[in-house]
Amino acid sequence: MKRGKAFFDKTKHFLLVLLLMVLTFCYAMFQGGFVSWFVFFTVCPFLVYALLFFIVKENILLVERRIEPGHVERGQSAKVFITIERNTRFPFAYMVIEEQVDSEGLVQAKKQSVNAVKFVGFRKRFSWHYELDNMPRGEHRYLGVTILFYDFFGWAKKLIIAEKEQTIFVYPRIREMKYAALQTKYDVGPMLSPYSIVKDTSMAVGLREYVPGDRFSWIHWKSFAKTQTLQSKEFEDRQSSELMLVLDAKNSPLFEEKIELAASMLQMIVRERGDISFIAAGEITKVFPVIQGNKQLDQAMHHLAAIKPTEHVKFRFYDQQAFKQVATLLYVTSDVSEELLHTLANIVKSCICFIVTKEPPVQSELMTRYKHMQIIYVDPTDFYQLFTEVMKP
Repeated sequence: MKRGKAFFDKTKHFLLVLLLMVLTFCYAMFQGGFVSWFVFFTVCPFLVYALLFFIVKENILLVERRIEPGHVERGQSAKVFITIERNTRFPFAYMVIEEQVDSEGLVQAKKQSVNAVKFVGFRKRFSWHYELDNMPRGEHRYLGVTILFYDFFGWAKKLIIAEKEQTIFVYPRIREMKYAALQTKYDVGPMLSPYSIVKDTSMAVGLREYVPGDRFSWIHWKSFAKTQTLQSKEFEDRQSSELMLVLDAKNSPLFEEKIELAASMLQMIVRERGDISFIAAGEITKVFPVIQGNKQLDQAMHHLAAIKPTEHVKFRFYDQQAFKQVATLLYVTSDVSEELLHTLANIVKSCICFIVTKEPPVQSELMTRYKHMQIIYVDPTDFYQLFTEVMKP
């Protein structure tokens, strides 16, 4: 359909040029005199140029798109730099460049017009840049660039579509959070003993086989010098499977704030050398078993950048055997029901439920009904004191 339309448009302009050439020649022949022939010889070079315009085969050799900065968070601005190189030096008058995108967010984020007009001449290489403002979180896809070449008077035009697919990710905004040593509990006989989610790296109690993603500082270099085998230090704390963060990706007015809360918590815990597992419960449940370093954290943040809200969360707690080994579950949501809390109470030993809401209730019966569960109402505009609130008795 598009090819047929382009062919019809090209034929229409070609016939227009031929018609103008015939009309000016007939006018000069039948009218005679200096003025009519002057008009013909004045217009004739432009008409011949327009005919050559259709004959010359123009192709795009190179399309480069560079986005700065490389890491963009929700609400930030970015600059897009485009470089285009063609294969000939045929002197087109000017061209109009337009980006083809498969994202409504990119169109809305553009500060200026979607088109750029460039005067061509004999140049083969062109550059263009524009700015994206207040970028929305998500996975945004560029399809290519549409280029329209024109002659001097717009009698002829040539359409070229250069495919250049590129996907950019706009990550959730990371909020600053005040660190507090969150204490959770695990069973030791009849007693409940606390331990911190942050790994104490000051004392190593043993060695284990190196696992990709372990920090550089955890490698035991003395054993490597002897055996030429990488081994990592074991530290005196519980393993990362004891702590798990679950994000409820159900659609809500505060969906973006939920994403930002989960991302900020992951960033803070990993930055403080903590180990944590992460589950994003959405249309498709995505599980990140262990997040110990930047590599695993980047994978989780990549998923949080692309995740979309869903009306039906395909996730059931009782289907997950891993929850039985979790000492403390961190659950991020914007809406909690008594049925959900009852399910959590029967599965995990301890749970902290973070509810993102603009108007928290003054007093909730749910807080007193489930003793080993802690409910924290989170202000969507301020996460800084969140972990301090968790530590309050």
